[in-house]
Amino acid sequence: MKTIVLMRHADSFPTDFSGYESERPLSVTGLLQIEEISETNKQLWSGIDFVLCSSVKRAKQTFQAIYSTVHSRTKFMFDDNLYQIATFELRDKIKWTPTIYNKILIVGHNPCLSQFIAAIFPQKEIAPLDTCEAAILQADVESWQEVDFNRLELVNRIKPHIGSA
Repeated sequence: MKTIVLMRHADSFPTDFSGYESERPLSVTGLLQIEEISETNKQLWSGIDFVLCSSVKRAKQTFQAIYSTVHSRTKFMFDDNLYQIATFELRDKIKWTPTIYNKILIVGHNPCLSQFIAAIFPQKEIAPLDTCEAAILQADVESWQEVDFNRLELVNRIKPHIGSA
């Protein structure tokens, strides 16, 4: 069994705050979102053995804020290509995950993360991920190379109450 936790970055300041889209920092609301989701959902972080995180500032800050809840031996990587990545490219990144990892966390952005979940259910309308929301997906497979949209199951969605629509 392989598990993917897709997490959208926490709330951030608007673009005009810093001038550069990639440099938008987390807002106070975003920091409160992370605190809530970290404290009330400790089981979510249990067993994560690999993290793939966008290198965009708000995603990095989201991961850095939850880092203490993830096991200290967890491997992680910041990836410049996760910002505005296509759904199928994200699937391919997952397929390249080494088989030794069983539960991975991907910290990224919309619309890709929401489109990825929607691809699992092509006949249903799926609500987009809110800021700091996590979607837990599982696939009954031996290796990541076997993962595809039709092999994934949406197990749960967890979002903080702070700042949610």
